[in-house]
Amino acid sequence: MTPQPRPAPGPARRRGRRASGARGDRGSVSATLAVLFAGALLLAGLVFDAGRVLDAAGHASDLAAAAARAGAQALDETSLRAGHPTLDPARATADARAYLARHPEGRPSAIDVNGLTVTVTVIERVDYRLLAVSGHDHATVTQTRTATATTGP
Repeated sequence: MTPQPRPAPGPARRRGRRASGARGDRGSVSATLAVLFAGALLLAGLVFDAGRVLDAAGHASDLAAAAARAGAQALDETSLRAGHPTLDPARATADARAYLARHPEGRPSAIDVNGLTVTVTVIERVDYRLLAVSGHDHATVTQTRTATATTGP
């Protein structure tokens, strides 16, 4: 038995590749990484912008509650002296609006005065920063809070 001569290495062997099917996988890692990066960016945008929306909801709630409390302090002096206290609706509305005017980030949607109760609704717009690439550019947050004037000690 004579030893058989080894075949000369071809171009695929010299570069460390297999000769069959090696060329069809070119760029697949780049495409996978691009898809993974886009998914990670979307997830980061969701976390970041959702946090901003939750923060705005808390802030709008605080503004509505504080404006309602400001309006609930506007007791009508005549009704108070008569023993049947009620709110002065015009003054209660003006006091609530004045409070909200000092905080322009929340715009009042409605201020309702009924007896001893003041209800304030505040709307805040939150512009998306990272989720804007998804086609939506903002979220709207609406919060309603009520305050009731107390007449006893």
